[in-house]
Amino acid sequence: MFVSLYELWLGQNNDPIYADEIFTPVGLITLLFSLGLVALFYLILGRWKSVFYRTSHWVITLIIAGIFGYGYAVWYALDATGMEDTDSYMQGFGGVNLLYALIYFFVFSLLLKRFSIFAKRTPF
Repeated sequence: MFVSLYELWLGQNNDPIYADEIFTPVGLITLLFSLGLVALFYLILGRWKSVFYRTSHWVITLIIAGIFGYGYAVWYALDATGMEDTDSYMQGFGGVNLLYALIYFFVFSLLLKRFSIFAKRTPF
């Protein structure tokens, strides 16, 4: 599933390590991290105090998800390929993973915000 999602935007790479060993673990960890961050925002912080319900807090959490998505993808690809420096495909992979992290965060926000006490209307 993740291979086709990444290759939709990036195209196939000549190095099969991306399809075989990089796309699936990075996609799964990004999905789970976004879910965990949304659960933290709505189910823990959004039920704890009436402090973490503002749209600015949601945007900060969204930015954290995006930074993680980009950084984790580039770090994992560097580690798996054994390269010392990034190339354009790796940077593009990080950018696409950032995009997917933001999408996952937004979709999970729509699903979990109803379970919050104070952040039911965050971000809209």
